[in-house]
Amino acid sequence: MKQPVIHKVFGAISHPGDSRRLAKDVVEYLAREHLADVDALHDLDIILTEACANVCRHAYGGNPGRVEVRLAVLPKEWVELEIVDWGKGFASGARFENPGPDSEGGRGLYIMRMLSTHCRVHRRDGENVVFIHKDIGTTRWKS
Repeated sequence: MKQPVIHKVFGAISHPGDSRRLAKDVVEYLAREHLADVDALHDLDIILTEACANVCRHAYGGNPGRVEVRLAVLPKEWVELEIVDWGKGFASGARFENPGPDSEGGRGLYIMRMLSTHCRVHRRDGENVVFIHKDIGTTRWKS
């Protein structure tokens, strides 16, 4: 019998220290309750740190605003993250390509895509959503 999907919401203000704490809170919860594999946890930490930092830098024009991480876990199978804000969003569209060695930025979505199974950016009911799906091998979970 398959286990039910577990849902949990984490939130913070889009300030650099608070957003880093938000990413750490999600990863610590996953480590405590679900995942045993440090590599998977590290990947999720990088994804969350980058996504939350992007909200701090871009979503609210330098002003504080809300950021949420909506977590869904299907134990022994996958983790899904929605990093949500209500700021200006991706005006020119999301770019998942590596910008090249001479670029000074713009690698965040590329990194998130490379560390996840599926990654997309969309707007939904006034929310900007970075959606991450990461398949986790069955042996990488706590028993």
